[in-house]
Amino acid sequence: MELIHVATPPESVLERAVRTGPGELLWLGREPFEIRCEPRRAMGLLKIVAVAEGEGVIAQGGRRAILREGTFAWFQSDAPFEMTMSRGRRLLLRLPLSAVQQRHPGVDLRTAVTRGEEHAGERVVAGLLRQILCESSSLSERDCTAAVGVVIEALGMCGRAPELPQARVERALADIELRLGDPALQPTDIAQAQGVSRRYLDGVMAEQLGCSLAAHIRRRRLERAASELAIRPLAAVSEVAARWGFRDASHFTRLFRGHFATTPAAYRRAAIDGARARSGRMGDAASRARCSPATE
Repeated sequence: MELIHVATPPESVLERAVRTGPGELLWLGREPFEIRCEPRRAMGLLKIVAVAEGEGVIAQGGRRAILREGTFAWFQSDAPFEMTMSRGRRLLLRLPLSAVQQRHPGVDLRTAVTRGEEHAGERVVAGLLRQILCESSSLSERDCTAAVGVVIEALGMCGRAPELPQARVERALADIELRLGDPALQPTDIAQAQGVSRRYLDGVMAEQLGCSLAAHIRRRRLERAASELAIRPLAAVSEVAARWGFRDASHFTRLFRGHFATTPAAYRRAAIDGARARSGRMGDAASRARCSPATE
């Protein structure tokens, strides 16, 4: 790429700049340029660059965003960055980083990441930025202020921040507990609720807990079924099994024996006998207390 302008700061390559309420819109010149910036003071800005024609690269924090027509990326003003652009048309939008964080706390704010290609919401944002870029000569300052407000709201459609594996597992476990009473619950339902594949979530579960989604759901269902067998002595084993997602009673018995080393019926008898024994001991203790002479 032949570089004609080497400029710092980017104001050197501006065609138009419009200050809006919370931010500023800047239409960058068509000529190629390269910017290397080492910030000397904190400004707290999130800078969004959108490309309508040509190509570019933004580097920050060890990442590189490759920008092509219809894509965008952002970087932060308070960390070193590099931006290289070929001949083309591009838009720079400056926004207070704190305003974006407060309005959309879950959005992925990693810098120097290409956006607008795969994620549906980001494609919408890319289209909006491209339209603002292409309508430069037609937009009044009032229009620009309104457009920036729309962009700020639209940023909520961008991808969510990557979730740490432990946090994702905790969400999955909580979701399983809430939905365990649904006999139709499947591992894919838990993965889909998080917007990830079952294969990915199985891998995270195995790494954190040593078991897959299906294995954890099965274990929790068996434990719930065991608890119900202990407190519902008149309920048929098949009824309890079906309630916790086991439609085949014989299959349930095999799984139950594998987990508890006893059959459902034997587990229930042991639980009932244990409860009676505890009740008897408590009754004997109460009788002895009533018969004991009062002590001073």
